[in-house]
Amino acid sequence: MLYDEIDWANVWIEQMKLHNEADEQVQQPDRWGTYENAKRFWQSSRKSGKRLEKTLKEIEHDSDSRILDIGAGPGSMAIPLAQRVSHVTAVEPAEGMTEVLKENIEDYHLDNVACIQKNWEDVSFEELDSPYDVVVASYSLHVPDIREAIEKIQQVSSGRVYIYWFAGLTSWDRNYSRIWQQLHGRQYYPSPKCDVLYNVLYRMGIYPDMENFELTHYTRFSSLEEAVQHYKPHYKIATNEQEQILRSHLEQILEKEGDELVQVGRSSRVKISWDNSH
Repeated sequence: MLYDEIDWANVWIEQMKLHNEADEQVQQPDRWGTYENAKRFWQSSRKSGKRLEKTLKEIEHDSDSRILDIGAGPGSMAIPLAQRVSHVTAVEPAEGMTEVLKENIEDYHLDNVACIQKNWEDVSFEELDSPYDVVVASYSLHVPDIREAIEKIQQVSSGRVYIYWFAGLTSWDRNYSRIWQQLHGRQYYPSPKCDVLYNVLYRMGIYPDMENFELTHYTRFSSLEEAVQHYKPHYKIATNEQEQILRSHLEQILEKEGDELVQVGRSSRVKISWDNSH
């Protein structure tokens, strides 16, 4: 098949389907469904102040801006943005993340954030207060059909769109691959990366700006047992035997730092952006 004949939207669908097969085979709670994991994510994001501030400066906005944050998580970007703009709509499907997000909205005394607890593909246009001056999707478009997701973004956007995604294998892709066969009797398939996303956008007539950067993320634990409990839903652990495999794996990859155990994740990321204001 010639390169120009490749259906990149279908490539995304097929790669995401393979990636999600473990979720279909092993029934486990959403990794971000628990309050504890969501709270840890929020606390970790608070420690990356310089990186977060750099990201916020890169997003074009002013005090009158209306922003849509897709996959807002606990509010890592939605909360500081809401302190600077007129309105933020935060779309977040995970129960734990939404709970922490609402808690943060209250703690920061914000009255300009609307929460929608749904997957982006399930959100109706009636639920959105569009158009939005800025749309942000930070590592959150883990969707079955990326073309459909982008088409919806285009319909509600009247300004700049920012999508953050992955370039090449992530640290967790490599870690999952090490023991996935042993855990689940099948190969681990990573999610589609930015090459597929770019080609989907290109076929849609969107020619985005792209900026690559390296990111190091630290997840800290007070004990090995705490790390095991945190990663059980990530690795889809259902039996005691699987838990022992995970425990041995974590003993090898966690780094000792003072009284803590640290998971150091290094990966290449990409900021993909374009303008819909013309």
